[in-house]
Amino acid sequence: GCPNSCARIQTADIGLKGQLVTIDGKQVPGYQVHLGGGLASTGREEAGLGRTVRGLKVSADGIADYTERVIRRFLQDRDAGADETFAQWAHRADEEALV
Repeated sequence: GCPNSCARIQTADIGLKGQLVTIDGKQVPGYQVHLGGGLASTGREEAGLGRTVRGLKVSADGIADYTERVIRRFLQDRDAGADETFAQWAHRADEEALV
């Protein structure tokens, strides 16, 4: 996503803002991650911004693995009995579940 929020990264379940990130002392293409945003709908009373994890930056090469890891953690930890959405889980999850 654009650093000017053209892609509305803050209101996506998983929003990615493109930026340079430093990995092993080198700047490489990567992303700042926003988790759990959403727009108002029949299942959500109001819009909400996605949560960021302080210091979490993911390289472009690592974004597929990161996304798979966080989705697997959601499927493992969510409250299925309460029909918990990804956004609800992302806002209640410990930071360690989101990195």
